[in-house]
Amino acid sequence: MPPTPLLASVQRILAQVAGLLGTHLELFGLELQDALQRFAVNFILGVLSVVLGGLCLALAAVLLLIVFWDSHRIAVALGLMLVYGGAAIGFAAYLRHRLKHAADLFPATCGELARDRKALLHAEDEA
Repeated sequence: MPPTPLLASVQRILAQVAGLLGTHLELFGLELQDALQRFAVNFILGVLSVVLGGLCLALAAVLLLIVFWDSHRIAVALGLMLVYGGAAIGFAAYLRHRLKHAADLFPATCGELARDRKALLHAEDEA
C-alpha cells in the first residue's frame, strides 16, 4: 500500500525536524566544549594570580611594617588596611558589573534557533 500524501508530508517534516535538531545539538555541543575550555583556563589563571598576588601583598605589608616599626607602625598598618579594603571593594564592584553585563552563552545556537522559528512562522503565514 503506497503512503498517502499526508503521511509522506508528515514523514518529510519529521525528517527535517530531526535533521535540524541534530545540527543544533552538534552546534550546542561545540559551543559548550569551547565555553568549558575557556572557563577552565581562566579559572586556573585566576587562582594562580590570586595566590601569587596575595603572597606578594602580604610580603610587601610585612616589609613596610618592619621598616616603620619604630616610628609609624600603627599608621602604616592602618594605611595598608585601608588600601587593601578599598581595593577589595573596588574589585567586588567590578566583578558584580561584569557578571550583570556578561555576554550571552551559546549565541550561535540561539541565533540558529531564532532563524528557524522565524522561517517556520513565515512558512505558516504563506500556507
